[in-house]
Amino acid sequence: DHGPDHLSDSEALFIKNIERVQGDERDAIILSIGYGRGINGRMVHRFGPLNTEGGERRLNVAVTRARRRMTLVSSFTSADLDPNKLRAEGAKMLGGYLAYAESGGRDLRSVKRNRIQLNPFERDIQKGLEEAGIPLIAQYGSAGYWIDFAAAHPKKPGQMVLAIEADGARYHSSETARDRDRLRQEHLERIGWRFHRIWSTDWFLHREREIKRTVTAWKKAATDADSSRQSNSIAKGPPNRNGPGQPAPAARKGPRPIEQGFQIKQYHHHELVELIRWIKSDGLLRTDQELLDIAVKELGFSRKGTRIVEALTKAIGEA
Repeated sequence: DHGPDHLSDSEALFIKNIERVQGDERDAIILSIGYGRGINGRMVHRFGPLNTEGGERRLNVAVTRARRRMTLVSSFTSADLDPNKLRAEGAKMLGGYLAYAESGGRDLRSVKRNRIQLNPFERDIQKGLEEAGIPLIAQYGSAGYWIDFAAAHPKKPGQMVLAIEADGARYHSSETARDRDRLRQEHLERIGWRFHRIWSTDWFLHREREIKRTVTAWKKAATDADSSRQSNSIAKGPPNRNGPGQPAPAARKGPRPIEQGFQIKQYHHHELVELIRWIKSDGLLRTDQELLDIAVKELGFSRKGTRIVEALTKAIGEA
């Protein structure tokens, strides 16, 4: 008989399976995914009620019950899921929600979108590369920003490691489009992607050579992804003595770009932007507030004055 804002002591905590969660709300929710790999170590894509019709609605209810904090507990990541085996909408949404949680809320991959039919050139690329052993997803991403083909990691089907683009029907030669493609490529490369371009002339004249080039690029991208993950694991492995959200400086790329000991007004804006980018170069996910706190410490300030907050907030926005 108590509403969500007037809970008795016995109702302060509830434990329910996903079918029974309806209008319940709490300040904090812990969602534990009770599925995982089989005895052979392979991912079993069976997700109970999520694989049935309406399963996506059950998951949607469960992940929107928290007022302030949501914690996801899982024995696998989105990279362990094979997109080609996620048939039901609920299972697809689970993969998307895992990616959302892993990224700290930055990966907003959509479950549904209208796909444009591949043209003959693109279908031939897909056929040739898949026959060579590359697992592909065509038109990967969001409408207006998708790439022609995303190649998955050979052992982690949900982890995309290589973007493959072709100069097919959707390739435009205008200056604006080229700038857009360049900026998009630079952004994706900063977060770990590798790019590979297939030109139609080269494909038609030297198809087998282009397939071999692409296979080589794909294998290298997978190796680079594994190396990056291993180095991050090593960097984050020992206990962190700098406090929460303060990764070891050794994990960042290069030395601190600016020195301590100056007033905030003596730093140029571009210097503060470089500082933020240096902090972010370790690849760890942080909120803007966490970035601000770390930047204040890196600059040697003992407190956060108004000018300091304004200058660093502006730098964070640009970085």
